[in-house]
Amino acid sequence: MARLALLAVPVALLLSLSFLLLRPASPPLPFSRQQAASGPDRRRLLRVYVAELPRALNHGLLDLYWSLPAADSRIPASSDPDHPPPRPPRAHSPYPDSPLIKQYSAEYWLLASLQPGSSSAPAVRVVADWRDADVVFVPFFATLSAEMELGWGAKGAFRRKEGNEDYRRQREVVDRVTAHPAWRRSGGRDHVFVLTGFVKY
Repeated sequence: MARLALLAVPVALLLSLSFLLLRPASPPLPFSRQQAASGPDRRRLLRVYVAELPRALNHGLLDLYWSLPAADSRIPASSDPDHPPPRPPRAHSPYPDSPLIKQYSAEYWLLASLQPGSSSAPAVRVVADWRDADVVFVPFFATLSAEMELGWGAKGAFRRKEGNEDYRRQREVVDRVTAHPAWRRSGGRDHVFVLTGFVKY
């Protein structure tokens, strides 16, 4: 029995060593992932259609922001790095540096990544026809619209409807998007709206 026990030790060591030397360098992928990695669709990108909205609902809001002569009413004038706006006017309207607004810039950067000539990694493919799209991106700078209403329109609080420029813009976006055939095709399930931050009405 003692000899059998002594013989079992080197056999166990040999099996362990064989396992370590002969095992694959990395664990195999699940079957579905292997298929995806080797199949013809391995380079298929998400197809995005950018909904057609007037410039006034995205980059035009930046033009409007930089044309405002006064500082944001919610902070001291000396704390607003954007107002009064720089002179001479800038060739293009960058996203604001104001700490109240800059943190809500996701929709700006996402739209920029979908523009022709973008240097962003090709994670998606922008298509010209909504019928070819997997998702529809709605390029509305929603948070900038709301922040401008708070800082320059309603002075820190939202009006319900009358005189609320943010509400008017939101209503225009909804009316335009829901009237498009792309919305009717899916009921909006494939539409992407970017809304950052928290606004209490």
